[in-house]
Amino acid sequence: MSKNESLPIQVKAGREGFTLVIHQTAPFESILEYMTQRMSESQDFFGQSEISLDLRSRPLRTDEIAALCDLLTKSSKLKLVEVRLSDEVRFSLDRSRAAKEAAPAKRRSVPKDVEPVIVRNTCRSGARVVSATDCVVLGDVNPGAEIIAAGDIIVFGNLRGLAHAGATGDRSARIWALSIEPNQLRIADLVAVPPRGNKPVPKRYEIAEIRENQIAVSTM
Repeated sequence: MSKNESLPIQVKAGREGFTLVIHQTAPFESILEYMTQRMSESQDFFGQSEISLDLRSRPLRTDEIAALCDLLTKSSKLKLVEVRLSDEVRFSLDRSRAAKEAAPAKRRSVPKDVEPVIVRNTCRSGARVVSATDCVVLGDVNPGAEIIAAGDIIVFGNLRGLAHAGATGDRSARIWALSIEPNQLRIADLVAVPPRGNKPVPKRYEIAEIRENQIAVSTM
């Protein structure tokens, strides 16, 4: 094991700029503590750079992402501009870049010049969000709320309301969430009603997609 692998969070530099990569077992408190120290020691080195957050090895809740973003804003001039969930799914926190980078880099019959809808709060009962392309929710989707998107739906929280991805008929659309336990799940023309009851909170993001003509949920 290398020295860096024991760090709660690594700051990696690449062609696309700096990226924060979180250790899969590090407590979030240790991540904040380490980043506070790192920003204090290296503020001049990072300057006013933009930085990405890589969650492929470990998911964070919305409040944890917000806390990390707040720490960067207060302790440095770094700007968190992007969150990555997988090699093909990433979204921008910078609306001016969202149209190019928020949508998964793949197929789609949805309009290319339409920006994804980004909801920056929890969707409470009665809320209804409709997107002509992808939809990103920075919070939970509570029971009684509806998210309808022509493209993918990405929820940085728990999905407990209704989600309909690929609403215009795109069967390749997918639904991503920290925990998928909705009242009803729809992708294109298919509908699924997950079993009720207590469900352990997954340690990774869950994905709902169509396989063999039915909606299946798996863990990343």
